[in-house]
Amino acid sequence: MDFFAIRGAPHPMKKFSLLLTASLLLLLSAFQASAQGVVLMPDSTNNRLVAFDPMNGSVLTSNMFALAAGATPLHALQVSSEIWVSEQIGDRVARYDFSGNFLGAITGLDNVRGMALIGSTVYVTNAGTANGAPGNAVVMYDTSGALLGSFPTAGLAPSPFSVLGHQGGILVGSSSANDDIHRFTLTGTSVGTFHNSASLNFVEQLAFASNGSILAAGFSSNNIAFLDPNNGNLLSSFAAAGARGVYQLGNGNILWTSGAGASIYDVRTQTSSLVYAGGGRFLQFATIPEPSTFAILGVGALLLGVATRRSRKH
Repeated sequence: MDFFAIRGAPHPMKKFSLLLTASLLLLLSAFQASAQGVVLMPDSTNNRLVAFDPMNGSVLTSNMFALAAGATPLHALQVSSEIWVSEQIGDRVARYDFSGNFLGAITGLDNVRGMALIGSTVYVTNAGTANGAPGNAVVMYDTSGALLGSFPTAGLAPSPFSVLGHQGGILVGSSSANDDIHRFTLTGTSVGTFHNSASLNFVEQLAFASNGSILAAGFSSNNIAFLDPNNGNLLSSFAAAGARGVYQLGNGNILWTSGAGASIYDVRTQTSSLVYAGGGRFLQFATIPEPSTFAILGVGALLLGVATRRSRKH
């Protein structure tokens, strides 16, 4: 007969399991505390992923991990515990873990550009018809990579280049007329023009400014524009030759990219300085766990599973 059961004391394995669970909760807190916020950018010249400090724009690592050569990576987006990278010439969305291990790819696309994770749906811009792709369209996937459908943007935002979740719907930036930026519902119904003027031409990335206005990178208009979030009117802009990506830093300055690399626009001096040389592309905030904490959590989960199996045997 089990002595611990007679005395009403907790069984040793149960006590061990409780202690281990408490330890794992402490590890989880450590994981959350050590998770590092970064701004990711694919370098399409050197085929690597670059990470910037989201507060001041300094380069944290110029080579987080290698990307496929000759694929022209445009946008790196965190999707759950993965990093999805759109490949314009590769005609796919490559999937990696945090360490850069290749996990597979989403195909059936052609001339892929920017993406957005809105709720549990990933929106991907597509502009070609090869590989069975739908032409000028936004293609939707769930976070496991399963196809959910697509909707056309022809005649509204031809040659779609970027997607941004906005006021319960989405904004789609276009690299050609008719509209620079067009509004759609989350399911693809047109809501009308958001912005279309001579102030912007060939819109690449869209992002939010810290005050809620919309940032738009104008590749051919050579500027970064601030747009009213409600009506799309131009509020202000600054010169940014061949602008591709844009992100407002925690200190208020603007990190933006071009074919020359990544630059920081100082809002006080109204000047831009190059901080990274390479093929600058879209900028995206992500939360990357520290490798050591990530490994500890894996070991802890394994030990908890072993403890649970042992306690069941008793």
